Amino acid sequence: MDSGDTTDSDPLSREDPMATLRSWWRLPGPVRAEVRRLSLERRHHPDEEIAWTAWRWAQVVLPPGAPEPGRARNILSALGFWTEIVVDLVTGAQPTDPPAPHWLDRRRARRILRLGPPVR
Repeated sequence: MDSGDTTDSDPLSREDPMATLRSWWRLPGPVRAEVRRLSLERRHHPDEEIAWTAWRWAQVVLPPGAPEPGRARNILSALGFWTEIVVDLVTGAQPTDPPAPHWLDRRRARRILRLGPPVR
């Protein structure tokens, strides 16, 4: 199989990663919180569309086959995350794109990926 071959079994895997992140961040905050709560309970969201949005988001944050970050990387990522928040507060930056995934997103994505894909 050629490395440029795009015949994936999942057509959603060819979606632009930024579009996937945007679709996740367009979900209302309470819905994202419910997805996180259900993943802690080892369950998918009952709405199939939301469950698939969460699954695709998790695959962007932690792509299949990517090593899970270790403790040191998580600590450095958390420090960078909080530093970025302080800088944004001081400068008054208004982001136009969804935020890049950070350490907490990777933990949440790992929980969603461990559930497996939502059953159709």
